[in-house]
Amino acid sequence: MTNAAALPYAGDDRYDDEVTPYGVMPGTVRGARLIAAVAAAVGVVLIAITVALGGSLGALLAGYLPSFALVPLVLLFRQGGDLVRKAAIGVAVLALLVSSTGILTGLPPGVVGIVSNGAVAGLLLRPSALAWFTRER
Repeated sequence: MTNAAALPYAGDDRYDDEVTPYGVMPGTVRGARLIAAVAAAVGVVLIAITVALGGSLGALLAGYLPSFALVPLVLLFRQGGDLVRKAAIGVAVLALLVSSTGILTGLPPGVVGIVSNGAVAGLLLRPSALAWFTRER
C-alpha cells in the first residue's frame, strides 16, 4: 500500500477545468470569443481614429490583420469542429508574434495584442475547449 495520489483518469471531474451541461458552450470558449471580438473592435476603433486624424494606416493595419483574421474563426465556434479550434490557436499565436514586434517598433497592438491573443490561445488549449470542439454533433 502506498500513499501516492491516484493518477487522474478520463472523466474524473476533479481534473476537468470546467464541467458544463451537454450542449452548453464552456466558459473558456465563450471567453476566447469575447476576448478576440474585443481585440478586433479595439483595432477597428484605432483604425477609425487614425483615418480621422490623417495618420499612417499601413503599419496599423499590418499589426491588427491577424486579429481581424481570428474573427471569422470565432464565428464558427458554435458549430465548428476541432480543426476550427486548431486554426484559431494558430492564428492567435501568429497574432501574438506580430504583436510582439509591435513592442520593438512602438506600433500597435503591442502589449494589448500579446495579452489578448495569448489569452485566446491559452483558453482554447484548455481541456473543456477540446471537449467542446470534439463533441458529438
